[in-house]
Amino acid sequence: MSFNSTMVFFARFVFKYSALNTAFCASLVVLFSSTVLAQSQSSVRIEELTISATRLPRTIENIAGTVSLISSEDIEREMVDDLDDIARFQPGVSMNKNARGGNQGFTIRGIGGNRVLHVIDGVRGTDIYYGYGKDSFETDNLQSVQIVRGPASVLYGADAMGGAVILTSKDARGYVGGGDGSYYSLRGSASDVDDQYKTGATVAFQDGDVGLVAQLTNRVFEEHEVNGSGKLNPQDGESNSILLKGFWDISENQKLIVSLESVDEENDFILESDVSSSVTSSLGNDETERQRIGLEYILERDSGLFDDLQVLFNVQDTDASQRTLQERTSFSFVKPWNPMSFAGAAALRDTIFEFNQRTTAINLNFRKSQSSGSVTHNIAYGLNFDETETDRPRDRFDKELSSGTMTRRISVFPMAPAEVFPNKTFPDTTTKRWGVYLQDEIQIADSALTLIPGIRYDRYEMDASADGLLDGTNQVAGFGYPVEDFDDGEFSASLGALYDIDDTYSLFAQYSEGYRAPNFNESNQAFANLAYRYAVVPNPDIDAETSNSLELGLRAGYENAFLSFSVFKNYYDDFISSNYIGRSGSLSLYQNQNIQEVEIEGAELSSYFYLSDKWRLRASVAYARGDDEKNDVPIDSVDPLTLVSGLRYDNASGNWGGELLVTAVAEKDRVSSDSAVEADSYFVVDLVGNWELADSLMLRLGVFNLFDEEYAHWQNIQGLNALTSADAIANAYQPGTNVRLSLEARF
Repeated sequence: MSFNSTMVFFARFVFKYSALNTAFCASLVVLFSSTVLAQSQSSVRIEELTISATRLPRTIENIAGTVSLISSEDIEREMVDDLDDIARFQPGVSMNKNARGGNQGFTIRGIGGNRVLHVIDGVRGTDIYYGYGKDSFETDNLQSVQIVRGPASVLYGADAMGGAVILTSKDARGYVGGGDGSYYSLRGSASDVDDQYKTGATVAFQDGDVGLVAQLTNRVFEEHEVNGSGKLNPQDGESNSILLKGFWDISENQKLIVSLESVDEENDFILESDVSSSVTSSLGNDETERQRIGLEYILERDSGLFDDLQVLFNVQDTDASQRTLQERTSFSFVKPWNPMSFAGAAALRDTIFEFNQRTTAINLNFRKSQSSGSVTHNIAYGLNFDETETDRPRDRFDKELSSGTMTRRISVFPMAPAEVFPNKTFPDTTTKRWGVYLQDEIQIADSALTLIPGIRYDRYEMDASADGLLDGTNQVAGFGYPVEDFDDGEFSASLGALYDIDDTYSLFAQYSEGYRAPNFNESNQAFANLAYRYAVVPNPDIDAETSNSLELGLRAGYENAFLSFSVFKNYYDDFISSNYIGRSGSLSLYQNQNIQEVEIEGAELSSYFYLSDKWRLRASVAYARGDDEKNDVPIDSVDPLTLVSGLRYDNASGNWGGELLVTAVAEKDRVSSDSAVEADSYFVVDLVGNWELADSLMLRLGVFNLFDEEYAHWQNIQGLNALTSADAIANAYQPGTNVRLSLEARF
């Protein structure tokens, strides 16, 4: 199949399902025209990018599947400020944000939350839980971000059923280069979108067998601006990040790396959205701390068992708290014999909710290459183990202002049954995961075909420690839904294939499976709100979720262009969701259950064109369509058709350049119900540039949303009710035209 015929097929595929606006169509025309131009030019050769997310380092053009690579150079050039900015220029990948909780994790091809695994230097990230987000990553510390699209459980284990995001922190050689030397820098930046000021310093050196990098970053910021009628609660925030990473080349074939990472963030809110007839003022204070200590040992040895061995040991603590202080009317001091007290009492309410996780992880990863006759095997195998301790303490008390009386028995209206604090909505839980995996890249001599089979076995053990604080109403246990441990195991398999048609074109195909066991909350949530007459009860019979995916694609590698086109179909079974299960007396009962069978299909196209030694054009398109097969309704989490393109210029001396970025998003009107919110199409233009003022001084400037478009990212509004959520929808709109400026001095 020629590349031009592939483009025709893709265009028909897109137009079959979507009515694009004029701007979107124009972008596709530019993309098509550029491919024709790319085939006629041959003066520049495209750089081959190497990824490690496949466990065996390979170039992007030689993998069976789709992996996006965002390098530290991309992060700097695009003026990435947080993980949301990384997703912004990756069609098919998006980020859900919470106004108070920040980033809520990546969504990949319509699947997100805890179904996408986040890994930092070999250790899994903290679970996502109701507004406690993924903001505890400092993007200035990242050497690369690799996004595996589709199930990745064979290589990365449970929770990678929708994909994986692999974060790698910087090292000294990334600054100094291959030899000895030192590097020092001071940097500062400002952004008017949230009045953010960021300062940082980096020290790195490599002296023979020893290297060290120390990096500090401080941010102060306010709430994000919203373009349109919406407005976020006023916010003052500050974050501090420290990365220390030491290297020791013990010998020619041995290396030891020690990492210390600490990120803390504090936010103060004036919660104007809480103010009502019963709340006169509401203040919030949120704190998140993530600390990680990591050891990495690498041994290269031509032995019978392996050619190289990687041992990773990490301990990571994440502690998050949300405190809310309100002046309000309290009904916790009502006296039945005194009707005057039914109007409530002026009180101070102090609420502290926490979410804490501690993970200890060890990974053993081996690689071995061997030949047998005309067949070459490149084998990756290993053992992974981690233990995570999770707790969710909740405390609240009301203090009557007139008398100073305090109570932790909180009623929401006169004579309502009280919720007793402190309590927990799920038991303290210890989760153990271990897995063994094997992947083999099989190459037959003089053959254009490469086969990549893989298999993994995961064991998941969850021990719940129920105590008297589990249910503040002491009601759930009486419903007959016990809190129980969970023990499960699962095999996952994958099979990839690469076929080189000729020196230019290649085909790839991949079948992969995913697996995710229910977490601490999904299996054992126990909570009753007697005032509003509902309860969430545990499910001792809940099953793990599974997925399988088929992806087919075509790649073309010209002298000055690289293109990749793929179609995929993903199946997800036993989806876990909260459902109404009946009544117990006056209470409506809800429970997490396996009910959904989800099917998501789509197509993606990515391309890079070096039009000359100064000009580069890139463009990516992603389309997906998802359905809940059980209920025969669309899946709202699937993003609309999206195109991102960028035209970059770098002058001959390399001391200045810039890129014009265009994001075109089609309308989203295929939703799960008539009342669900829909979204209009939009067209956003960004401009970023860099100028080396001197040999050691770099200026970067970005103007984002150049034409002041009013729009919202789909992930931030999907699932909202169009009739009752007008304020929430307006508050989710992105900022208008905004500017970022940074200056870095290097010594």
